[in-house]
Amino acid sequence: MVISKETRAVIIALHKNGLTGKSIAARKIAPQSTIYRIIKNFKERGSIVAKKATGRPRKTSKRQDRLLKLFQLRDRATSSAELAQEWQQAGVSASARTVRRRLLEQGLVSRAAKKPLLSRKNIRDRLIFCKRYRKWTAEDWGKVIFSEESPFRLLGTSGKQLVRRGRGERYHRLTPTVKHPETIHVWGCFSAKGVGSLTVLPKNTAMNKESRNSDKMQALMVQEWTAVSQDLVQKLIESMPGRIAEVLKKRGQHCKY
Repeated sequence: MVISKETRAVIIALHKNGLTGKSIAARKIAPQSTIYRIIKNFKERGSIVAKKATGRPRKTSKRQDRLLKLFQLRDRATSSAELAQEWQQAGVSASARTVRRRLLEQGLVSRAAKKPLLSRKNIRDRLIFCKRYRKWTAEDWGKVIFSEESPFRLLGTSGKQLVRRGRGERYHRLTPTVKHPETIHVWGCFSAKGVGSLTVLPKNTAMNKESRNSDKMQALMVQEWTAVSQDLVQKLIESMPGRIAEVLKKRGQHCKY
């Protein structure tokens, strides 16, 4: 979240007057976690200006970045992890996260190949929800526990196919399907304190009727879930006011999120 120099000055002035970070946050001028970072920076450096990160040397060359883009354009649905492996075979050692950053730099954004239809009821429910919480701040959303139950198929997709494409570019793809794929249903949650445990739903429940589950798949899912960083969780929570505003702007229709 970008905080202006003026807001930082107000936070420090209130802090000098004896107010705690929690008391300053109650005025809803910035999220509480951000206020604590600003105060900590002021105590350590004596400045309200955010410390600039020195950054690490760039690991890849422009030629290697162009090669990565070529790999992606060859198959738009190839995942970041698969691209990282292919890139490694070409002599570039980089993580899936680096792959996503490099592709984003070159204008390739991960988007759904085809968005699901929103019924009138879907649109109405989206608008009701957003109008109810339109005045909530990031701090308010920080008190919420977000949860979801989702299916993951061992073969094929669970209905949503992601591809990378340039802004404004349409992409049509025929997706191969499996008639009766094995499916794993999981439930997870997160809050401002981080992610909760990922629960694989029992096979004998109504939500998970498949006869077999892959132990390897389950282990990988749990591994990826527990690797979700606190920074990512915080960014998602702080983006909620913007998400609400965007849905209202689009009158309940699909938006950029």
